[in-house]
Amino acid sequence: MQKQWLCNSRSRWQKKAIVNRSAEDFTPDPINLLESNRSLGYSIEEAVSDLIDNSVAAGAKNISFNLEWNGGSPYFTLVDDGKGMSKDELVESFKLGSKNPKDLRDPNDLGRFGCGMKTASLSQSRAFSVITKQKGGEIEKRCLDLDYIASGDRGWKLRYVEDDETYGVENHIKDSGTGLVWGAWDRCPKNDIEFHKLSTLVRNYVSVCFHKFMERPDNKIVFICNSTEIKPTGPIPKGEGAQHLSSNSLSENSSVKMHSYMMQNPSMWRESYDQSNTFNSFKLFNGFEAQQGIYIYRCDRLLNPNGRWLGVLRGGDSAKLARVTIEYPNDADEIWSLDITKTKAKIPFQFEKEIKVFVDKAKRSSGTKLSRGSRAIRENLNKMDGRIWTEKKNNANNSISWIVNPDHKFIEAFFEKHEIKKKSEI
Repeated sequence: MQKQWLCNSRSRWQKKAIVNRSAEDFTPDPINLLESNRSLGYSIEEAVSDLIDNSVAAGAKNISFNLEWNGGSPYFTLVDDGKGMSKDELVESFKLGSKNPKDLRDPNDLGRFGCGMKTASLSQSRAFSVITKQKGGEIEKRCLDLDYIASGDRGWKLRYVEDDETYGVENHIKDSGTGLVWGAWDRCPKNDIEFHKLSTLVRNYVSVCFHKFMERPDNKIVFICNSTEIKPTGPIPKGEGAQHLSSNSLSENSSVKMHSYMMQNPSMWRESYDQSNTFNSFKLFNGFEAQQGIYIYRCDRLLNPNGRWLGVLRGGDSAKLARVTIEYPNDADEIWSLDITKTKAKIPFQFEKEIKVFVDKAKRSSGTKLSRGSRAIRENLNKMDGRIWTEKKNNANNSISWIVNPDHKFIEAFFEKHEIKKKSEI
């Protein structure tokens, strides 16, 4: 019925187009549209990740980016060793919507709307340059500069790139590859302390979003930030940090895979990961309890590194040990309502009930484990003398003294940490 309606509607449009030969042109004003595209809701870390998607899609094995304070005139560069672009492909890549989101894509293509390079870069900088080279070809360079477009009513025109605008990026492109520069980076922190905090945030964000690409035993991709290789940090800790509970596929779409995990109880951690200064899989960005939830992957790329339950259930203490991952291919983007920033995929209405059943099992397992742990702690306290201070009577002097109970769990832990022997502490 829907297909028939579309055909009928299209037929009506075609007939009207034939009759109405004076149809008006509604080409948008370039500067108005491009300035509007600066407010699509990207954070800096999301923008950098969107650029990396293009490098991955281009077959890069090494992706390096730098955030340079440059004495208060900051700039950003990214270089990959992918297949690069011809001059015509380079110019095409600057067009908004250079690809149709409904077109079939390579299963490893992380793109979606054909807008990422432009919208991500413009969200941060008023001008960005792209430098590219195909194997056996020449270096090609172009810049999309809002101030250049606005001056002189130039329309939809790119400008050429001067050598001193590339910060040496072309020197890092060998056989093939692509580099990108934010030279008019006006939406970055204005002082060096905040700027360096931002560098750390971007590095950590990339380590989570692309951790599967870094962890591959074969076809691994190396990511480098400010000359240092990024280590992968997945939302599910390796080893004893998490237990795999179950796996399932959606009944109506077997290509969508779900996995549930049970995190190790914090009381069993070897280290205080949640308080650690080192970024890790236990605490991630918002702390252990706040990172509970569903993590959605598209073509191995994590879309929502902050977790949350995405409306499937309400978070809380009983679910804090539960984690669920959902993996879907890029041919299901429309069903999952992937937005232009590729960070806000939603649980499809037609799958919500089935996913909720799967997630509820993980939540119940979390609650059960937490209650068992609490009961075990209470039982251990009941079996011993739970008092830190114990009473000692001296009948000869008709007096009472109080001494530390060396068998109390907290005291035992204190002795162990400070290497105090029980015989010497009293």
